[in-house]
Amino acid sequence: MSAELDRLFEPRVLSARAWRLRADTPLAGWPRLASLDGLAGAGEAAEAGRVVRVDVSMHEDDSGAPVLEGDVIVKTRCICQRCLEEMELDLHAQPKLFFGRADQLGEAAIAAGLELCEPEPGMTLRQLLEDEALLSMPAFPVHERSEDCGMLAARLAELEPGEGGEKSSSPFAVLAELKREN
Repeated sequence: MSAELDRLFEPRVLSARAWRLRADTPLAGWPRLASLDGLAGAGEAAEAGRVVRVDVSMHEDDSGAPVLEGDVIVKTRCICQRCLEEMELDLHAQPKLFFGRADQLGEAAIAAGLELCEPEPGMTLRQLLEDEALLSMPAFPVHERSEDCGMLAARLAELEPGEGGEKSSSPFAVLAELKREN
């Protein structure tokens, strides 16, 4: 399976064969995704049995252009930006990539959610799928429910105004006040 992921990505060849790949591969084999799991080293991630689940297929659309569709699923650890504690994050990328010319990408393809893609020369399927998984990462990962957040979030919610929890006015109100003073 790893050989399929690491060979040169050729969309036209794969789509002509109506190619499909289903595999569970160790997270340690995906260096950029493994680095997201910043709370564990790549070796520890592999020991923990962390895997990247891949289910992708290639086919030709009506115009004969290659299309890749599928799922890339990985569970990683990161820091919650609400409570600053460790959390499990489920990344689920669902790439729908079109490898034709821009003028071949019709309204129906755009409505179906296809995205025009021009892979870098020498790119492998693993690199392409890793990019898609990284793009599915939220900018600010937080626990799904605020009740799942740790002690810091609970402590901040309990602060009284006299303990450093004062309500501050809008930054625009402060600017307006400064402008009036000058």
